[in-house]
Amino acid sequence: MRPGRSWDVPDEFWRLWWRSRQLRLVIKVDVEAAGKGPAGRRSAPEFQRQVMDEMEHYRRYPMTGPVALDLHFQSARRNPPTIQRAVKHTLDILGAALPGCERPHRRSVLYHDDRQVKFLYADLDQSWTRNSGEDGHPGSVFIVARRASDVIADLCMAGRLSREHYDEDDDSPFRSPDLPDDPEPGWRLTEPGSVLTPEERYLAEAFRFDYVTDLQEAILARTNAGLIAGLSMYLEGLARDDLPEQLAAIFKKSKATSRNLLLSDPFTLPLPALPRATGEAEAFIRLIRDRLEEFRSRWPLFKSLLIPVTLTFLVIPPEQGKDLDNIALTALPIAHKILRPHIAPHLLAPSYRGEPDPRSEEALDRLRSVHAQSVRAYQVIELPRSPQDPPEGTLQLALGPHSYHGSWWDHAATYLSNAIEEADQRGDLADSTWKSIFTGW
Repeated sequence: MRPGRSWDVPDEFWRLWWRSRQLRLVIKVDVEAAGKGPAGRRSAPEFQRQVMDEMEHYRRYPMTGPVALDLHFQSARRNPPTIQRAVKHTLDILGAALPGCERPHRRSVLYHDDRQVKFLYADLDQSWTRNSGEDGHPGSVFIVARRASDVIADLCMAGRLSREHYDEDDDSPFRSPDLPDDPEPGWRLTEPGSVLTPEERYLAEAFRFDYVTDLQEAILARTNAGLIAGLSMYLEGLARDDLPEQLAAIFKKSKATSRNLLLSDPFTLPLPALPRATGEAEAFIRLIRDRLEEFRSRWPLFKSLLIPVTLTFLVIPPEQGKDLDNIALTALPIAHKILRPHIAPHLLAPSYRGEPDPRSEEALDRLRSVHAQSVRAYQVIELPRSPQDPPEGTLQLALGPHSYHGSWWDHAATYLSNAIEEADQRGDLADSTWKSIFTGW
């Protein structure tokens, strides 16, 4: 909305507008996660059939513009594919319809080309148990597809709402949690000459484990909050390029500041430039390994990750573009090997060697048949190029805690939706604060 436009609209306008633009597409596919192999080739036709059936039911056609895609895999089989292989396969079969799967006026499934995906989130729930393959409960894939423009609007509006309310809401994606208090000196195990009984040693180790866990989670959650704020302000600046000259200069400076905030956090690792030619891949892999090793050396607190994590890749693509799934396909195996994230690190907590806990033993035994040392989720965000960006683009990796909120944009949309519904119930959606949140003015 531009200055001078009339705001004489009905009070229910904002609610109706919000609901009309929530055009996300939600699909559940009852097919086990698979990679590009025999299992994937066998299940691909059924996967495409279920997706197209759901889209036709809701009278939806393949998306033609930029896409934001959330993929939630629940794997019930032993030795599932790694998360990056499952994503690569799924992105491929959501594009062109396989021979024999085409339908009248539909040659594509969810989109025409996976290069349309500009925001990508994926998580993998490795839910295999000894009975899961025998009790008739197969795995599934839960898909949420949005227009990228809606995701950008959600992030910008959520940022404005957060600035209006100063992150008072505990569910705000922009809220930075407090760091835990320092541990009591008496619980430290580094005091020279200290002699502890087995009970005292167990209590001290358990206390230290809990403290490091809380500290890691708080630091990474604060990193997430800062990055989401930087992303929302950066996207806000991009949307204001057609302002009058005086205002444009202000937003240009703000955009540069938010871009620096987004790309310079101490827990955001600058990775090597994306390979553009044959022969550059080997150097790309070596440099990623070096940067991750350097991170572990610089931050001893994170040498052993005691919380499940999500990795975020912030990408400014090369001039010729880059498929987002290929970035994770290269970088994630290296991150798994060096960072050694665990899907259930609470099982590694110190235990007092008394009576064995059958439940813990069973849980640890289950991990031998899944990918225990793996991220729980990852997301890739493609940032628009600017004239100052190098031809090869840039790549940043951010470490964050795994969250039930899912992707940053899903968290922002939920936060915004809840706030709008609460304001609607109070009857204050028509005031100037809400008008500024919806429009930026």
